[in-house]
Amino acid sequence: MNFSETDFWLSLMLGLSLIGIIRILIKKSRFDRLFLACLSLLLLALESLLTLGVFLFVFSVTYLALRRVTGDVSKGFIPSISLLQLTPLIFYKYAPFFFGELSQGQSPEFLKNLVIPVGLSFYTFQMVGLVIDTVKGSEKMPGFLDSLNFASFFPQIVAGPIERRKDLLPQIETFHFTLHWDLIEHGIRWIILGLFMKLTLAENIAAESSVVEIDPANPFPVWLEALFFTFRIYFDFAGYSLIAFGLAKCLGIEVTLNFCCPYWTNNFRDFWRHWHVSLSRWFRDYLYIPLGGNRSPWKPALIVLVFITSGIWHGAGWNFIIWGILHGILVLLPSLSKFRVPRWIAWPIHMVLLVFTWLFFFERDPCLLYQKVTTLMNPFCYTGIHLQEITAAFPSKSAFIASAGILALSALTILMEGIALKKPYILLTHRLSCLIMILMIYLLKPASHHDFIYFNF
Repeated sequence: MNFSETDFWLSLMLGLSLIGIIRILIKKSRFDRLFLACLSLLLLALESLLTLGVFLFVFSVTYLALRRVTGDVSKGFIPSISLLQLTPLIFYKYAPFFFGELSQGQSPEFLKNLVIPVGLSFYTFQMVGLVIDTVKGSEKMPGFLDSLNFASFFPQIVAGPIERRKDLLPQIETFHFTLHWDLIEHGIRWIILGLFMKLTLAENIAAESSVVEIDPANPFPVWLEALFFTFRIYFDFAGYSLIAFGLAKCLGIEVTLNFCCPYWTNNFRDFWRHWHVSLSRWFRDYLYIPLGGNRSPWKPALIVLVFITSGIWHGAGWNFIIWGILHGILVLLPSLSKFRVPRWIAWPIHMVLLVFTWLFFFERDPCLLYQKVTTLMNPFCYTGIHLQEITAAFPSKSAFIASAGILALSALTILMEGIALKKPYILLTHRLSCLIMILMIYLLKPASHHDFIYFNF
């Protein structure tokens, strides 16, 4: 279910057209929720039958657990059900890492080739939240079809947002396929912006950065590599999030704006309130607060623990654990000092630290990561000779110019975000902006492209 693939849009249009024809023939809307569930499951099955099968297992565990909720439940009910819901995620995501660590890299062959089913982390977390909210809040048991649509709603199933019961379920329960042209036009603008960020920016950054030769002993190419990734993951995840937001809006459903100009924040606490908004809230509501939250005497350690968990959620590897620890510490730092840094100083410091921490996110080789980090932190590596060698990292002058051009376009896009922060993306979703972006998608779209990065999580 890749929003950047033509096959997805053709399948979606075919599915919606078929639903429209059936609606015209039967002249009834009471089956709309059934049609929505069928459409979502069909799109999931087109991704792969394994993806559909794993989803149905997690959903079955969730729904059967909810059916057993009658009045008070034992203290072990939620942990037991949550563990069962998380079992496929633990197996697919972490079994290769743990077996590799225990056997010094000699894990079974089938584990080495294990592919994480698309959307597994996201819909699993959403269904865990559904059980907790229903039990803890003594909420009414949702019906089978509403539960299925809540779990499988296709715009957000594969990479979020991870929605709460109170936000999405009431909309699902009253869902109908209707043509609200204002909503559709508004939603299409968000979709265009998302496709522009993914196909024009993220993919061209990926293409240009892939030909750059990185010398881990030279800090300047290492910083350049981290900068490339800083822009790439930004537009890759923003692209998916805005397309999901726009698709849901076209259907009359309001989901969380899961990505809201995070590079305009001044510190890491605010960064996580704007980057993957729903995941940050999930960890806050279902991990941080239940463990004591702000009232805990161990609050600093608890915050670091939450970010270690976030790092592990993003991937199985020591680099993700270190990345989580760094973010936890950097979130804590402002609260440990009474001194307030002015915004014009805080923002560039924050961005340099953010670019630095992305290095721990994308570099999976521990030895190479250690070498790059020590190079960046060694002041004696920043020499004039090393600076002159940065152009040698590019295979040609045209590659250097192309890289500079796509980075400049990326910076311009982020600048347009920052001009109107009180109304996020209002300039970029303007009709004229959308027409320009359509043209740029057509002219600058690479011949080949990658899945969304967050599909791997």
